[in-house]
Amino acid sequence: MRSEILIERDYESRETAETVMRAVLPDNREAPADTEIKISISGKRLLIKIISSGDLPSFLRTVDDLLFCIQTAERAIASLDSDPNPRG
Repeated sequence: MRSEILIERDYESRETAETVMRAVLPDNREAPADTEIKISISGKRLLIKIISSGDLPSFLRTVDDLLFCIQTAERAIASLDSDPNPRG
C-alpha cells in the first residue's frame, strides 16, 4: 500500500523555515527503509513530503514523529524569540 502526505508550514521568515528544516533533518535518518522523506523550502514555506510503501500504522507513526519534531523546533524558536536576556 502506498501512502503519501505533503506538510506545508508557513513562517515569518525564510531563516525560521531553514532553522526548523535543520532541526528535523536528523530525524529523517531514522525513517523506515520503505519511507522516503523530502524536505524543501519555498520562500518562507517549509515543505515536507512523506511517501511510504509500508503499512499504514508505520506511515502514521512516521508522520506523527515528524510533526512532533516540527512542533518542538517551533516552540524552541518561539522561546528564544521571547527571551528578554538573549545570550551571545
